[in-house]
Amino acid sequence: MPDPAPKSILVVDDDQHLRSILGDILAHEGYHVVMAESGEKALDRLEKQEVNLVLTDLKMPGMGGHKLFEDCSRRWPQIPVVILTAHGTVDEALEMIRQGAYDYIAKPYNTQDLLIRISRALERERLMVENQALRNQLVLQEKEYVFGDEPAINAVMEKVQAVAATDFPVVLMGESGTGKEVVARLIHRRSQRAAGPFVPVNCGAIPRELFESELFGHVKGAFTGATSDRKGLFEEATSGTLFLDEIGEISLEHQVKLLRVIQEGEVKRVGENLQRKFDVRIIAASNRDLLAMLKAGTFREDLYYRICVMPIVVPPLRRRKGDILPLALLFLERESVQSGKDVKGFTRAAMDKLLAYPWHGNIRELENKVKQSLILAAEELIDEDEILLDDQSAAPAAIEDTPPLKGEPAPTLTAGGVTPGAGEHTLNEARRDFERRYLIGVLRKNRGNATMAAKEAGKHRSEFYYLLKKHGITPADFREEA
Repeated sequence: MPDPAPKSILVVDDDQHLRSILGDILAHEGYHVVMAESGEKALDRLEKQEVNLVLTDLKMPGMGGHKLFEDCSRRWPQIPVVILTAHGTVDEALEMIRQGAYDYIAKPYNTQDLLIRISRALERERLMVENQALRNQLVLQEKEYVFGDEPAINAVMEKVQAVAATDFPVVLMGESGTGKEVVARLIHRRSQRAAGPFVPVNCGAIPRELFESELFGHVKGAFTGATSDRKGLFEEATSGTLFLDEIGEISLEHQVKLLRVIQEGEVKRVGENLQRKFDVRIIAASNRDLLAMLKAGTFREDLYYRICVMPIVVPPLRRRKGDILPLALLFLERESVQSGKDVKGFTRAAMDKLLAYPWHGNIRELENKVKQSLILAAEELIDEDEILLDDQSAAPAAIEDTPPLKGEPAPTLTAGGVTPGAGEHTLNEARRDFERRYLIGVLRKNRGNATMAAKEAGKHRSEFYYLLKKHGITPADFREEA
């Protein structure tokens, strides 16, 4: 892989001697240095070549550093500006920082301090560019959703593309929060029914006594409270798509009636005998295993095969890591507008933390955590400490939340394994203890090589590093043992 091009720094100062000194220092560190003796010349350089950072004096004849910063922030907002200032102009430099300048360096400057601040500013510029690339990806992808490039989501997209061209019923299956409704909308938008309505209904949220009225409609006087005629959702969706979310929650009694309506293509409103034709495409969704429900006798086989011409399994977010960062940025941009906070993206450490997390709550959980992080954000980029993630270890939440039997002592973790009795460890403490011991063991076995240890543990490298950090484990400690 070729070495990346050196970062380009524009040095702006009317003092030729100081420009030369700064240029030599920066060039010695491997930076590409561009010189300008005034604000006007600096703008000319910025228009003609790529620059990663502007280092400018504050007081110069003609266009000074303040005006140069204002023009830069308007035309090239991604380029950080660092101000060189004398003692008497520190207050002005601080005001520029409040307006968006990255940093200021007081003269006479310490060379090491100067280089550290420039390195930090360039890291910020890199992250801003990286976050902008994610924004560009959002623009290129479908509205409301982002698809990564993993085989799991590519397989979904292939089925979506194939089924959208037909009028066959579809069943979307997957964990809660994976975006099944968004996939349903995508199929609708790509179908010949795109000009018609998309009508979603959460079957699990409809009271049983109102199920027929909601889906099939009713006439005035059909039951107490029916004060006027009302179309059902089948009629509302005519010429479009009816999305039956959580279809596994429908009772067997209503499954029979739903099957008859779908088979006949006619619906009868509650309280009348007239059969009304409808023309809809059915897309259903469930976070439950419908095939398992068939075997258990809680879902009708004839209804399943009527609606499930094309089953599509929407994978969980942990199997679509390419979606995590674009989705996080999408949620951040939406919430930033609503909250009025000017937060532009995530630091690299924050991105790694998001990628390492298992996201058992899927997209809904990601959106929730982004909102939390936005509240805590103190800078324009969210850092890892501002992302509050839950402890989601391997055991299911239902088991974790089960209280011990009354009078039963909690188990303990000893060298011989987990021992029930009058110990001091809770289940979560025992699990954390075991996890830490495992991490130490696999690192020791691989002589402190975290990459090899992560591979053996079956973890993504960033996820493995996140676990090490959580337990305060340093891989280098085990290299010394080897």
